[in-house]
Amino acid sequence: MDRRGRRLLTEVLVVAVMMGSAAVVMADWQAGVAAFKKKDYSTAIKEFQEVTKTNQDFAGGYYMLGLAQSQVGQLSQALGNLRKAVELDKGNAQYEVALGQGLVQANQYGEAYGVLKSVDRAKLSKAQRSLQALLLASAATKTNHAQEAVNVLSREARAEPSNARIHQALGVAYNALGDDANAYHAFATAYRLDPRDEESGQSAAYAAVMAARRSRSAQDKSRLYAEAGTIAERLAGQHGTFEHNLLAGEAWLGARAFDRALPWFEKAKQQRSQNALVYFYIGQCHSSTAKFDEALGELQQALKTGPEGKLRRQIYDQMGYVYAKQKRYQKALDMYQNAGNSAKVAEMQTSIKSQRQNQAAEQERAEFQRKIRALLAQADELEKLGQVDEARAIRDQVKALQKSD
Repeated sequence: MDRRGRRLLTEVLVVAVMMGSAAVVMADWQAGVAAFKKKDYSTAIKEFQEVTKTNQDFAGGYYMLGLAQSQVGQLSQALGNLRKAVELDKGNAQYEVALGQGLVQANQYGEAYGVLKSVDRAKLSKAQRSLQALLLASAATKTNHAQEAVNVLSREARAEPSNARIHQALGVAYNALGDDANAYHAFATAYRLDPRDEESGQSAAYAAVMAARRSRSAQDKSRLYAEAGTIAERLAGQHGTFEHNLLAGEAWLGARAFDRALPWFEKAKQQRSQNALVYFYIGQCHSSTAKFDEALGELQQALKTGPEGKLRRQIYDQMGYVYAKQKRYQKALDMYQNAGNSAKVAEMQTSIKSQRQNQAAEQERAEFQRKIRALLAQADELEKLGQVDEARAIRDQVKALQKSD
């Protein structure tokens, strides 16, 4: 759970414990609560430590001390005091949720999962139930119980359809299951409910792109890519970062809307002029609109940035495709060899052989036509000299040659 979620959870649980501790009027307690409200956690810790010294059986003192310590990163001490609070007041759902929160914060997801799963949700308020669900889902996802996280959060989403954080967490759980389509819908809902949440918007666009790539339906592919492009454009409009511009271009490239993708890639190129991926994408756009010279220029620039691995192979593959479209098969073969694409190398070897055969045939055809023209010119000259029979013989020869061709 992120910092905003932990802060909200703490606020809910602090209010609950203060309401349930009205009988405690000791000065240290009141001073600790006042300091905590002011976010003066160091003072709060000192005051609540005094409370626990003088009231060793008061669970609320350990609880507040643990919350204050967690706010300043004293996670080990915080967990010890929260465990003490749970021990002294067994079955207190609020304390158990707070302990679960601390365990999640400390990345102790296994224990957090056990603690949060055993919470009696009937003892929690509506807001506390949502927060318990968020924490349990986080712990479940981290301990290979992603399906349980989906079940928990789906239930909460039905109960609180306008809770953006629930939908965002549901998207994370679906991502853990590899369910891109449902992850997209969850993230998109979260972003619609809270347009300021760029993380949900970006996650929605990425999930839509992944779902589109995996879809076997051309119609669904086009729709998902277009929806991803629309979200990414909105993100780029809010904050025109390199990542947002690149994402918008990727989405529209997937939708085969090349003219719409290209301006986003150009913006990304201005922001990172040494990024090979941007040049590669621009090269793809130009290749797909038959602007082959422009495509080669961008792809060559991509190589100059020194890409490695898969991207380098993809660039050479794309250059091979462009050269093949230009019927420059030897150049295409060289590119495919650099890409390690043996199937395309074999295809280019066949194309080169066919091209050479065609060129030889064209040369033979050109030579034949030259011979015919020469004979006809000779016949014309003979006719001018009055040698009609000789001219007729040559024309008959021409007809015989053309018939046999």
